[in-house]
Amino acid sequence: MTTGLWASIRGSEGFLLTTTTHDSMAETHLQEELTRNSARVVVETAYGPVTGGKVDNGTVVFLEIPYALPPRRFEHPKPLPQGYKYKEKEYIFESSYGAQPRNDGQAAGRWLFLNIHVPPSFPSRKDFPVKVYIHGGFLQFGSPHTLTSQAQYVAAERSEIWVNIGYRLSAFGFLASEKHGLTGNYGFKDQWLALEWVRENIAAFGGAPDAIQVTGLSAGAHSVHQLLHHASLLPEGQHAPFSSAVLQSNAILVDPKTPKELQPQFEALCRALDLDPDAEDFVETLRDPSKISAQHITTVIEEERLGVYGTFRGCLSDDWISSSPGPMERQRNGAFSQGLKKRGVRFIVVGDLKEEWYLYSIAHPIRGPHEIVPNLERYFSPALVEKLVRGYPELPADVLGEEAQRRFGEILSDVQVHLPIRLLARDLLAHDFPVLRYSIRWTPEQARPYGYVTHGTDRALWALRVPILSEEQQAIAKAWLDAIDEESLRLNEGGNGRSADDILVLKEDRVIMWEKDEEFGKYERLAESLTSVL
Repeated sequence: MTTGLWASIRGSEGFLLTTTTHDSMAETHLQEELTRNSARVVVETAYGPVTGGKVDNGTVVFLEIPYALPPRRFEHPKPLPQGYKYKEKEYIFESSYGAQPRNDGQAAGRWLFLNIHVPPSFPSRKDFPVKVYIHGGFLQFGSPHTLTSQAQYVAAERSEIWVNIGYRLSAFGFLASEKHGLTGNYGFKDQWLALEWVRENIAAFGGAPDAIQVTGLSAGAHSVHQLLHHASLLPEGQHAPFSSAVLQSNAILVDPKTPKELQPQFEALCRALDLDPDAEDFVETLRDPSKISAQHITTVIEEERLGVYGTFRGCLSDDWISSSPGPMERQRNGAFSQGLKKRGVRFIVVGDLKEEWYLYSIAHPIRGPHEIVPNLERYFSPALVEKLVRGYPELPADVLGEEAQRRFGEILSDVQVHLPIRLLARDLLAHDFPVLRYSIRWTPEQARPYGYVTHGTDRALWALRVPILSEEQQAIAKAWLDAIDEESLRLNEGGNGRSADDILVLKEDRVIMWEKDEEFGKYERLAESLTSVL
């Protein structure tokens, strides 16, 4: 029986991604529109011509454009070499889904591709701003093909190019081992390579290479934070492949675990796969799909045979980000901010939703208070978790599962979202780096599970998902995007003048206005209680 993250979150993801619809268009994937429309558009790239098509609203779309060579398992991605040529075919199909737990039979082992959405005015108009989107899914699952990732409506409405990134997930993206020299972070390195591809090639699609913004939801926002730290450490004179960033409902709270700390997870996977880690050819066996299939790896994870080690995340490794001083110390002392400025990053947008806790409450089955701590330790060190839980009222041991589930969601959303986004804004502004904070307290009613304005329900606004929005809701979404863009333009031109507790709010009554963050002090006190482990 499949349990845990894969059963509970995938079920909720289906609700959040499809939602209740106003018409059948909401269920239409891009390839369905592309295949029923005869219009084709050819773009000449550095790797030869690629053929895309037009969807119903006129947006030009290219699906599954490779940005790297097919990766070898647990190795760094490799860029397309000089002389590489794209296959002569129509890039209009959604046929690639990276291996991941609970993949519903779709996984094909192909991760490293881009979906590109170009405004209808192309090719007569060019120099469009570019938005690169990194999907969420706890770093364990997800795809650039999900309906809420599809950007044909926002691309057309706002004359922006939108690019969705595919990257390696779960163990394939984040397995690390001190003993065997596996430094992990393969998924983050995939994303970086994709951004470099976009910078070098997006002009062929009408994009402006000097106006690239990287944006991500949830695990995608965590990824953006990782990418920012990597960018801040680039050699002198090198610029990041983006000039601004948006973190939606996630950020990094503490330094990632070290390869040594992740060794028990590695060994748990080996035991589940019946592998002998002392065998001479052990690593090569693990890397060889003909000996250990991707399905075998995903099955042992989704069957919870790894227990609390079944959630794979980033690793503190000097081949990706600095380990001494660590990324969070660099963020606090200003080296992070200064590094970003020198590498051409001009501003950052970061925010959260009113009731993030609900989605996080169903991340793992919590049958009682005794299961809260071990599931928090999937993400954070025992020392941090021990101090963290002291900051919340103790639950009676015999409390019902529903109450324990909610408490788990409140704690996990605090440390995954509400606290780290505030610390990020505080640390950046303390060193004169431009930041826009936002808060969303209303999302379309038909997108809310049980009425909660929770994690991910804002995607319909950011992607302007016309098919599921009423005309009134579309107007609100457009006004929200206008407000964000207006403030972003001010920051891009060097403005700031806001404090860490200033937030641009989409309120419950759908009014957009600036407010003071009434919970800022609460989260500062929580951070102070964790000082020794942050």
